[in-house]
Amino acid sequence: MFSRTDALARGYTDDDLRRGRASGELVTVRRGHFIRAEVYRTLDAHRRHAVLAEAIFAESSADTVFSHVSAAVLHGMETWDIPLDKVTFTIGRSYAGKRGRQRVLHGSPVPSSDLMTVNGFAVTTPTRTVVDLARSLPLHPAVCVGDYALRTGLTTHAQLLTALDDARNRTGVAKARQAVGSMSARSQSAGESRSRMQLDTLPLPPPQLGQWLRDEFGLLVARVPFLYPDHGVVGIFEGQGLYGADPVIADVDCTRQRKRMRDLGWVVVQWNWEDLAFPRELTDRIARAFVRAAGLPAPRGSFT
Repeated sequence: MFSRTDALARGYTDDDLRRGRASGELVTVRRGHFIRAEVYRTLDAHRRHAVLAEAIFAESSADTVFSHVSAAVLHGMETWDIPLDKVTFTIGRSYAGKRGRQRVLHGSPVPSSDLMTVNGFAVTTPTRTVVDLARSLPLHPAVCVGDYALRTGLTTHAQLLTALDDARNRTGVAKARQAVGSMSARSQSAGESRSRMQLDTLPLPPPQLGQWLRDEFGLLVARVPFLYPDHGVVGIFEGQGLYGADPVIADVDCTRQRKRMRDLGWVVVQWNWEDLAFPRELTDRIARAFVRAAGLPAPRGSFT
């Protein structure tokens, strides 16, 4: 990204910039800030948000701090179902808040313990960021962000509880307490987080989360997101694959793992994002799996 000032200093003119925008060669990130279209097309949603954040920060006062969703992006957190069209800042003084087309400005105390530097920018800590989002977002997106922060070690439950106490007089803290109470480090993706919250609402026994399944010889078979050991059923959210793996290899490995689970006597139920929109059908599928498993010998192996 470059600014109009940068372009003029390099010998370009305003006419050059206008022609670049008209031809589609340049994308206007924000008034006076541009990026080449060929570069912009390669950026994912997080990187586009970061570029916009950098442009807005350049025209902001020195005491503004990246917070909420922008802090989550800078920390590399997953942001499932959270709009990324606005950059969020907090000013550490009494301020009523302001919402514009591309920027949201919050007014709230930001003690030094809630601050850190990321890529040269002042940003709220992961713990403060999770709590801020939990105060302002619907439950499910907030829990997905918190799950990511917990499983990657960006924060802990103890730190979140302390931050909730610090935020006890702020708007939305009751909602944040509910979200933090629902967060878990055992979910390995937003899909698993969303599945866990959906399963909690179904008229079924609660599954055990994130279990490691082994065969009768003690050899590791797979990590099982949702396990119903008393019913001989394994639940798997499809879509995340094996994290960091090549998609083709991951698909082959997942297929092999599920075959081994079935060979050990487990009944495997798989679902995806679309299935989560139909809880009654998902309930029926898991219940039918319980019935099928009841007619089979107990699965071999162990889990931890």
